[in-house]
Amino acid sequence: MTTRPPSIQSRLILLVLGALLAVELVSGWTGYRRALHEADELLDAQLVQYAQIMLSLAHEGRDDEVRLPDIKAHPYQSKLMFQIWDMKGAPRLMLRSPEAPHQWPQGVKPSDYSEVTLAGHAWRFYVAKGDNGYVVLAAHDLHIHQELASQIALSNMSPYLLAVPILAVLLLLAIRRGLKPLHALAADLSARDPQRLDELPEAGLPRELRPPVRAMNQLFGRIRMAMDKERRFTSDAAHELRTPIAALRAQLQVAERTPDPEERQAAIAKALRGTGRMTHLVAQLLALARLEAETADKPDANVNLDDLLHEVVAGLAPQAESRGIQVKIDTEPDCVLAGNAELLRVLLRNLIDNAIRYVPDAGRVRAGLAREGGRVVLTVADNGPGVAVAERDMLGQRFHRFGNQAVEGVGLGLSIARRIAELHGAELTFGEGLEGRGLGVRVRFPANG
Repeated sequence: MTTRPPSIQSRLILLVLGALLAVELVSGWTGYRRALHEADELLDAQLVQYAQIMLSLAHEGRDDEVRLPDIKAHPYQSKLMFQIWDMKGAPRLMLRSPEAPHQWPQGVKPSDYSEVTLAGHAWRFYVAKGDNGYVVLAAHDLHIHQELASQIALSNMSPYLLAVPILAVLLLLAIRRGLKPLHALAADLSARDPQRLDELPEAGLPRELRPPVRAMNQLFGRIRMAMDKERRFTSDAAHELRTPIAALRAQLQVAERTPDPEERQAAIAKALRGTGRMTHLVAQLLALARLEAETADKPDANVNLDDLLHEVVAGLAPQAESRGIQVKIDTEPDCVLAGNAELLRVLLRNLIDNAIRYVPDAGRVRAGLAREGGRVVLTVADNGPGVAVAERDMLGQRFHRFGNQAVEGVGLGLSIARRIAELHGAELTFGEGLEGRGLGVRVRFPANG
């Protein structure tokens, strides 16, 4: 069973109350130590004053010891003791309190302060000598100053301890009020329809909520773009697949119904060409769908574009030779860039294949690589019919075809090439081809960092 994590509200209350209690404990301990010191000072001063009073009252008396009446008038009375000694000649105890022993307490110094344990209790003694030969011992139980210090510290902390529950309630109300915009935002998000991707309003939001709301709005924008692309892709794909499927169905129906073997064979041949076109279309659609899911993360592999270009041209050589098309490669050394080799191979193949498809028989195609200011520049040009200047801005849009419509194609090659260029941070532009005619494609890759 998983436990739910604590809410921000409970965390804030616990953190504030914990900090408050920690401060109170430190303050209480500091107050206790300070009160203890002050109690020591006060009681030591009282011992001195006590001794001075007794010395001033001491006088010649009887030879035997005098003991005060045992009168219980105050709880601290039993925690105080004194003795008065006559030190002229043999030491003689003249007067003592009921708590004082009959002898000089063992361990007590003949003058100044001493701390001695008597009957299991720690006592602090002060010894004072008079000019008339009298010596006075005044003492108090050390438990007194601890008790006094504890009472003083507790009395100082009592208001804070009583205020903690009140403060907890006030904190709860204040934090609930402070988190009200967050709750309102959560309610707005939970009440939204999955298709509702309009931006959240930032007006009136606290400063702390604006960055996450801004980030969510940016996310909504990216989701809207992705969904729009998906809708267009699905619609265009359905439209493009509908035509070849209908043609394939028609050709198969002709082949099924016609009694003429030659007509049947011709229908089957057309159907096979239609399946080839659909195969090519599906492959291009899958490639484009995969590219749409790719992110623009920086590739981390060095690709020798010269080697890749020769490999692609070699693969398309049979297609070009069958129509007498001359494909020439013109490259410079060190055309290496950071990229995805598989995607760059698709880019090269689509650009060169597109040129071969639209150039007339015995035409020319030239593919070149050069370095310009630290950048690798790829050019693919042909001497075919080309595309009008007014229509070049539409090149690379999905399913848009220009020029000879009899040429087999699905209008996705340049779209795929443009997307691969975007993923590599490259600029893809169109211009004139060879000898002032045809189409030229220029891909300018970014400089290697």
